[in-house]
This record gives sequence, C-alpha cells and structure tokens, in this order.
Amino acid sequence: MYRFFTIGSGSWGLVLSKILCENGHKVKVFLRSEEKLRRLESERIEKNIEIPKEIEFTLDLESSKDYDFIIIAVPSFAFSQTLKSIDFLKNKLFLIGTKGLTPELKFKSEIFEEIMGNRNFAIISGPNIAIELSRKKPASSVIVSYNYEIAKLFQEILFNDYFRPYIWDDVIGVEIGGSLKNIYAIASGIVDALNLGLNAKSSLLTRALSEMVRFGVAFGARKRTFSGLSGIGDLITTSFSKDSRNYFVGYMLGLGYKLSYIKEELKEKNMVAEGIDTTILVNEISKNKNIDMPIAKIVKKILLEEIDVKEGIGLLVKRPLKKEFE
Repeated sequence: MYRFFTIGSGSWGLVLSKILCENGHKVKVFLRSEEKLRRLESERIEKNIEIPKEIEFTLDLESSKDYDFIIIAVPSFAFSQTLKSIDFLKNKLFLIGTKGLTPELKFKSEIFEEIMGNRNFAIISGPNIAIELSRKKPASSVIVSYNYEIAKLFQEILFNDYFRPYIWDDVIGVEIGGSLKNIYAIASGIVDALNLGLNAKSSLLTRALSEMVRFGVAFGARKRTFSGLSGIGDLITTSFSKDSRNYFVGYMLGLGYKLSYIKEELKEKNMVAEGIDTTILVNEISKNKNIDMPIAKIVKKILLEEIDVKEGIGLLVKRPLKKEFE
C-alpha cells in the first residue's frame, strides 16, 4: 500500500483519488476551504462523484511530507503557484493530472523542472471523463514520463478492472494533445448547437487533428503520439461528451450566448473550461512560430466576439483550396 497526497479537489483530482483508494492505497486530499472540507466529510459527494469514506481531507499542506507520492490536479492557471508552495517536496514523485497551457506560455514539464529542479514526475492524460470513471465505466489513459520506470510505477498502481493506463515517453506530445483538444471541443459544441451534422463534425475533428500535429511537431513532439490516447482519443471524447466543459462552452456559444454569461454559469458550478484560455494562448504561440491553425484562430475570434459563430463556420469553409496533406 502506498500513500498519496492529492492537491486539487475538482472532479479529476477526486476521481484519481477514488481509483487509488479503491485499489487499496491511502489517500488524503488537500482543500483550501474549511467549509468544503466539512461538507465533503459529511456528504461524501461532489459533482455527483461518490467519495469513499476511506479518503481523508486536510487543510494542512505540510502534512504532505508524510506521503509517498503527490498528485497535482489543479487548473492550469494555478499550476506554477501550487508547485512553488510545495517546493519542499521536490524529492517526492509526482503524478500530474493538470491539462492545459499555463499563462506563462510554458509546458507543465518545463515549469516543474524550473521549480523542482528535477524530472521526478509523470503526466496522465487521455479520454477520461471524470464522472464516467467514477462510475467504473471502462477507460484507458496514457502515463508519460522522461523516465519509463516512473511511468510504469504509476501504471501498475492505477491499473484495475475498469481503468487501463498505457505508458509513453513523448512528454511534450502528450501535454500538447491534452491541452489543444479543448479548443476543438469548443468548436465541436458550436457545430452541434448549429445542427450542422456529422459530416461537418467529422471534417472539423480530422482537420483539428492536423492542427494539433503541426503544433506538436513545431515543439519537437512525435506525430505518432497524436494518433494515441492523448491525441485523437482525448479529442474524440471531449468533442462528443455532454459532460465536457469545453464542449458545453461551444454549445452555448452556438446557441447565441455570450462568453461572459457562459463563464458565470461555469463559475456557479465551480468549474473551469481550460479551452477558453488555451485558445488565446495557442493563437499567440502559433502566430509567433508561424504555425497554420485556422480552426483555433476562428475559435479565438468567436470567443472574443470579433465574429459570430455562423460567420466563423463560413470562413473555414471558404478558405483557399489545398492538398489534404502538406
């Protein structure tokens, strides 16, 4: 039995904690709110996720010193600050569940190395809708690390009869897949809200994958990675699931709601749609690096209310004709 300390009490952090607990490990989840701690200890449910009674909660970050492994599952905007607050844990092994680019325009692996001074981490990513996993519906994921031994350790710890992790070593590729798919989930929600059909949606996602590959290759990622769970796998799931927050953003945009209203809706549910900020950041990076990403560019213009959704679809369809593979 291992001891895990989870930082991040959203759906994904709680589901990872639940899997570990049900696999026989000791788990403690760090909370920043005493009110939430009392509520979770008494109700044992959050966002329809049932929390095993064996999982403990704490307001004491220092108590993480007594645990074998640290899980980070905070929103991307809080990733850097979270690591800085626990730099005293730099000799521990970390499993990172955070997806999305950080405001510093850096990958989480870069930030981890800068703050912790080592590569004692693995990242988990893939087609994992938290509520489905919490109900033990079968799923796979990929655990990536610069060190296969670290990845394999977490793989064996998380594996059970409904969750099958794979391992890989293309850290940047997996990070990019897990981040960029949120942009195209927003676009998919728009397509569905406008009732444009499966032809349009399939075309969108196929071209979206091309954009993800172009972006990844520009940073040294391998094309092959995007054909896997953290690429096309995560892209499909996030773009079709009604439980996807980013899909929800796109769907609401397609129905004509303003982004400000959608953000308020998410805030009321205590949810973060990573794709909103990721879209802005990726457009800034792709412009600087001259990476052709027309879908991401249109999604950004829609989010910033520079164009409406129907105009955005029209601009994509009317782009200059070209070969499929260039």
